[in-house]
Order: sequence, then structure tokens, then C-alpha cells
Amino acid sequence: MGLTSLFVNAKNENILIIGTGEVGLRRAYRFLEAESNVNIITKDIDPDIKQDLINKGAIFHNQTQLYPLIKTSHIIIAATNDHQLNQEIAKKTNKHQQLLNLPDNPSQGNIIIPSTFKIEDIIISIYTNSKSPLMAKTLRKKIQKTITKQDIQNIKLQEHIRKKLKKEIPTQKERKKLMEIIQQDNNIQRLLKEDKTIEAQKQAELMINNKIRGI
Repeated sequence: MGLTSLFVNAKNENILIIGTGEVGLRRAYRFLEAESNVNIITKDIDPDIKQDLINKGAIFHNQTQLYPLIKTSHIIIAATNDHQLNQEIAKKTNKHQQLLNLPDNPSQGNIIIPSTFKIEDIIISIYTNSKSPLMAKTLRKKIQKTITKQDIQNIKLQEHIRKKLKKEIPTQKERKKLMEIIQQDNNIQRLLKEDKTIEAQKQAELMINNKIRGI
């Protein structure tokens, strides 16, 4: 597979998930969180989990609706423990117009749905080319430990100052240089570490104003 990573806007897209084992359930909750239209076909599911998914917006269908739903879905996830059924679903999918994920045989599909986690506005996905899901989980834990509250505050600060810079500084090169100076400013970083976001914003704005005035 010639893979590249990207983020897809899945809001209001029709998602079909066949199978509700561990993988199928993870996919279902992920796409519900993305505000997708999640349709599920499964033979066996815990009643409490099923109700929770329904409460979150999922719709369950019986097996007879499989092929009609395939035709109307944007993303199809064949996550059953029946390899032959997964292959049949793959054959019914139009890979030129639809996205197909087969967790048990990724090369037969055209998308991978990697291990993903979110810390406020940071979204990180990890994929080991299907070689080690366990290592993907291990790496995820390592990365989660390295991201600090100060990192989050820096993102919020840069969002704030980018808006002002786009209005006040004409070129992208100048804006980038000033953002780097602000990010490396010890006083601003101290304020962010102390959770004094407003004070840090004011200090950054002062630096921008001084740059505009040529101070």
C-alpha cells in the first residue's frame, strides 16, 4: 500500500461498521465522536454497550441490510471474526468511490485507521505498518507523558497571537520569525508554566506592538 497520513472530515458521513468486537467498537465510538452517521451490523453485542451506542446516535441494522448499506456508505469497516465475510464485503465495495478498512487484512482495503489519541487540541496518530499494535500502544503512552500543560498553553497562545500577526505583519516569513521569538521568550514561558495565560498573551502582544513600532 502507498500510504500517507491525513485527517478526514467525517461529520455527517455515512459510516458502516460490520462486527462489534474490540476493534469494531473502537471504530464505532471514534466515528460517533466525529459526528458521523454510524450504522452497525452485528450478530452479538452486549445489551448495555448496544444501548450506549444507540444513545450516542448509532443505528443498528439486521444482516439483510448489509449490501444496501454498503452502497450508501462513505466509509466501510469490515471488522468481523469471519474472514470470508470480510472478503465478500471488500468485493462489494467500490474502492474508487468508497473507503474500506479491513482490520484483519489491511492491504485489501484502501484506508488504515491508526491508534489515535487526543489531548485538548492535539491529535496524534500512530501506525506501525501493521507490525505491532502493542508497540503502537506503548509509544502512545510514552508520547502522552511527554506532552505537558505548558505545551497546551503554548498552542493556545500561538492561536491567539496568529490572529493579531495576520492583521499586523504583512509577510509569512516575518510572522514566523516573530512567533519563534515569542515562543522562546523566557518570561512568556514562565507565565505559561504558572498558568498565567492572560499575562502571557499581553506580553506577546506587547512584543508584537514593539515590533510594529520598530522598537
